[in-house]
Amino acid sequence: MEHFTKTLLFIASISCILVHTNAVPTTRTPQARVWALCKPTTNPVLCYKTILPRAFGKFNIYKALEVEVIATQNQVKRTSSLIALLLAKQSLSKSLRESLTTCQEQYSNMIDDIDITIKEVARRNVVEARFKFSAVLSYQASCNDEFIDGPSPIANEAQGVYDLGGNSLDLMKAIEDREARRESKKHSKPSSSSSSSPAVPNPCKGVIGICG
Repeated sequence: MEHFTKTLLFIASISCILVHTNAVPTTRTPQARVWALCKPTTNPVLCYKTILPRAFGKFNIYKALEVEVIATQNQVKRTSSLIALLLAKQSLSKSLRESLTTCQEQYSNMIDDIDITIKEVARRNVVEARFKFSAVLSYQASCNDEFIDGPSPIANEAQGVYDLGGNSLDLMKAIEDREARRESKKHSKPSSSSSSSPAVPNPCKGVIGICG
């Protein structure tokens, strides 16, 4: 009940932001900017809650992406710690132990790829960052597929990885699309020669003999 009430309050606050934004288009509060950025993502509410505390000062979409990728990294590390704790139990069945061991390898790979992604985001090389980061959700899905004999003991944590990772990929795609539009506009601008003043017509053109 408490969780439900908190959710209602959060949705109500988002609604107030949207109403205020529509009523006063010139006002760009941090809340409105973050919600506009997060609205198209995999989990908009989680995206908003993750990014908003950092949406002050020199804030832009690259900063938002960095925040979401690091949040994904932290969630992956939490899930990896849980896997290690579960593997330490002696009472695990053979099947579950094998599944968790595979997941441990997958999550280790995820941490490596996220480290590379963070470096590429810092360089604003979002194409390479997206290429490396896309493997993260593939590893997460591979881990989920291991639990065919029963429920996954890391289901909640893995869902967090999926939501944050999906948000990160959505933000990367938004940056790619924005850069593509900018590049398109740059190439569509008329050249300096075509934008210069038209040539003065020659009054003697077509005149036979001496033109006065």
